[in-house]
Amino acid sequence: MIKKTKDYFDEAKFRVMLEEYQKTTIINENKVVVECNRALEEKLVKEIEKIVVAIIIIYRYYIFEDYEDLKQHALNACYTNFMKFTPDKGTAFNYFSIISKISLLNYTDRKKKHRNHQNIDECLELENKEETNIEMVLDNLEYSLFSIIDENYIGKKREEYTKMASIIIDYLKKTKKFVSKSDLYLWGRSLGAKNSQIREFIKEMNLFRVDIYNGVI
Repeated sequence: MIKKTKDYFDEAKFRVMLEEYQKTTIINENKVVVECNRALEEKLVKEIEKIVVAIIIIYRYYIFEDYEDLKQHALNACYTNFMKFTPDKGTAFNYFSIISKISLLNYTDRKKKHRNHQNIDECLELENKEETNIEMVLDNLEYSLFSIIDENYIGKKREEYTKMASIIIDYLKKTKKFVSKSDLYLWGRSLGAKNSQIREFIKEMNLFRVDIYNGVI
């Protein structure tokens, strides 16, 4: 039985609706939807909106661009992947979270409003900073990785590394610790990542280990 991934997102309910949507939707040779259950489609979008809004707020993307523009861009990216999701890709929550994060990062990049992460960090209101917990550490780690990728990579490499960072962070948030390489690789494969891609990403990020360490603590 599929459990709720987050309190605000019902994984089981969403998967049932998405499966029904995929069965009843007709697409043409250009991969464009020509017929579907619009009422069901609207329900799916409303569920995905919960994920998108949470990501925009948690990572404060609204600092960089208009909130509604960000939301619509991420929702569109998720919508175009409704027909591509399969159970072997992991949970729908993780799958569409990664799509949302990549689309929002690429969107802000294309708008060419380069972020000054030092100033942004100063604006974050972190309560009880001395009482570090695993969630805060992982949030800081994800923020640091995205910052490094955003500042040092472009094109396909940037998109690939963003996906690898999202996969690894989602794995750590799920387990609350690093279990083993084989377990991490298995998690990555369920989301479409090759072992070699994860190894390359970890090796590359090791070049920035000082920046990552300073960003996490």
